[in-house]
Amino acid sequence: MDDTQRAAFNDRQRQAFDKSYTYFLVPLPQDVIDRMGRIIAAATLRAGETVLDVGTGTGALIPQIRTYRPGRIVACDLSANMLEQVAERYPEVERHQCDIADLSLPAACVDVVFMNGMYGNIADKSKALGNIVRMLRPGGRVVISHPEGRAYVERLVKTDPYPITPLPSHPQARTFLGSFGLTVRHYTDEEKLLIVVAVKADTQE
Repeated sequence: MDDTQRAAFNDRQRQAFDKSYTYFLVPLPQDVIDRMGRIIAAATLRAGETVLDVGTGTGALIPQIRTYRPGRIVACDLSANMLEQVAERYPEVERHQCDIADLSLPAACVDVVFMNGMYGNIADKSKALGNIVRMLRPGGRVVISHPEGRAYVERLVKTDPYPITPLPSHPQARTFLGSFGLTVRHYTDEEKLLIVVAVKADTQE
């Protein structure tokens, strides 16, 4: 996918989410909140760390991220309307409206990257992961997750108006993430939950 195709793909998504953002303001069921708690816990967040929430939407993960007392939370999303909600609800969060492939944070400045409920929406996954690894500190973690699981996403693949890709199997995650120097340390695949945690090599080891 070249940059022109990626821009067109992202623009379709941006328009769709700008129109539908109010849907994401509906309070989540407790079972979904509980599963998102497991997603956050899998990252082994430590106080003072820098967290990047990719495809943050209206900030569904942010309340639980906050409980770990991170030093900095950065949110990235395509939708201006989504990010306006984040600004109103969580004013301390740093916000960037862009494709994660284009986010220009300094190198090695992020400890944990969450990609929750949005991995299938990334237009150019290779470019995105390359940029994420650039921003990730040695020993940093990437968490790819979905609180409704792989089967839910596979249904979206068939029905969404723009192309969505399925969530990766364990072998697929190991192979793809491994090509960026990430090692899969945790993989959960349940009926309504997928969590992949991959770690960037610590050069001090």
